[in-house]
Amino acid sequence: MKRLGIILIVALFLFSNIFAQTGEGTVSGVERIYFGKVIDPDKYVLGVGDIVRIYIILETEDPISFNVTVSPTGSINLPMVRAIKVSGLTLTEATREISKQLLKLYPRSNVIVDLVYPRNMKISITGEVTNPGIYSVSAISTLDDVIKLAGLKSSASLRNIQIRREDKVITVDYFRFLKYGDINANPYIQEGDLIYVPLMGKSVKVLGQVKNPGIYEIKDGEKLKDVLDMAGGLTAKADLLGGYIERQSDGKKQVISIDLFNLMYGKDNKENIVLKDGDSIVIPLKVDKVYVIGYVAKPQVFTIVSGESKSEVGGQPTLGESEIKEGAKISELIQKAGGVLPNGSRRRIQVIRDGQIIKEVDLFRVLVKGDAEEEKVKLVPGDIVYVPLVEKTVKILGEIKDPGIYEIKPGEKIKDIIDMAGGFTVRASLKDVTIERYITEKKQIIKLDLTKLYKDGDESVNISLEDGDIINIPIRSE
Repeated sequence: MKRLGIILIVALFLFSNIFAQTGEGTVSGVERIYFGKVIDPDKYVLGVGDIVRIYIILETEDPISFNVTVSPTGSINLPMVRAIKVSGLTLTEATREISKQLLKLYPRSNVIVDLVYPRNMKISITGEVTNPGIYSVSAISTLDDVIKLAGLKSSASLRNIQIRREDKVITVDYFRFLKYGDINANPYIQEGDLIYVPLMGKSVKVLGQVKNPGIYEIKDGEKLKDVLDMAGGLTAKADLLGGYIERQSDGKKQVISIDLFNLMYGKDNKENIVLKDGDSIVIPLKVDKVYVIGYVAKPQVFTIVSGESKSEVGGQPTLGESEIKEGAKISELIQKAGGVLPNGSRRRIQVIRDGQIIKEVDLFRVLVKGDAEEEKVKLVPGDIVYVPLVEKTVKILGEIKDPGIYEIKPGEKIKDIIDMAGGFTVRASLKDVTIERYITEKKQIIKLDLTKLYKDGDESVNISLEDGDIINIPIRSE
């Protein structure tokens, strides 16, 4: 057995020397060196002409390495080992098969197989390309590589490129690779592939304040938000309430207004309109306007004016209904917009600039506490004052000056809500205060003696409130 092992090692050594002398894996006597991209051994499929290097790391002898070329029959031939069919296998699969055969002879060795130089192969590309024809490309070429060689016409489809491979057709949305770097939209090309680039299909125009205006091909069912994303999104100067879609319907032009703020930042999906072939999406430039929207009685767009406007009342210049003075306060704008609706938040009014919330204003602190700093923010053209839906509320009943439902913010405590409700009446009992709270549909009653808080300063009874709490302040018994 030992003698057989020595014979095999000698045979492999001679084979590697013979291989080097024959010049396989060389060009003009110089070894080919691969300078291309990194390949994925799980995806690279071996074929005729590929050159692989086999390393045999022996337990006691020096390691052996040699190059072999995949033959026209799709096999590699090793001394003392049967021909191994590798064409059509991935490099990982071929490594497994080669190792399996060699380990029969060298059970304590380690076999490594690597690709030294990928083969060239012929493919065809036709359709809306600048230079259609047959190309000889490396076996690690992807669709993107071939398209760069052939060039695309402006009329080419990027969304429905077809790779015809034997008896099947693979449809590729190449735009997803160009825009998002989706590697699944840039598949490897195989020997004999016919790539067909059809004419652009359904398309829409995107004009105005997007990062990449132009014509975009669409697929059935794609919506406004999809295409705005394709165009790189809105610029900081986009008018979020002035956008519209022009559409030809039965030979007549139809203009559809779109609320881009609601589309981008709201939860209402009705603005995300399904697009049709030929639509033009227009995003205008915002001017010196501030928007008050959300849960207010009269959402409005206000023009910022310096000083007084030219409107006159009693011979004196004054502000128009849709005008605001430079430096106007948030509370003034809310008032001009008809006030906050019953289901709107008065405590989390957002000032949004360039898509970011730059401040949240608590009107309770402004109007009840008189905290002028709370709304100290200079509005600039394009700012949005947004009144969101109220999220958390508690109800306070009994001997309190202003019983009712109050909005709370995270972390607020029972003393905070008592202050909001104007404090206790003279008949209030602080000893038997209760909080009714529901936890997983089970009612829990929390009893509090608030004399410990108000007389002794014991903060342990100043518990945090939760959404839906009902606080009852009982009457003092005589």
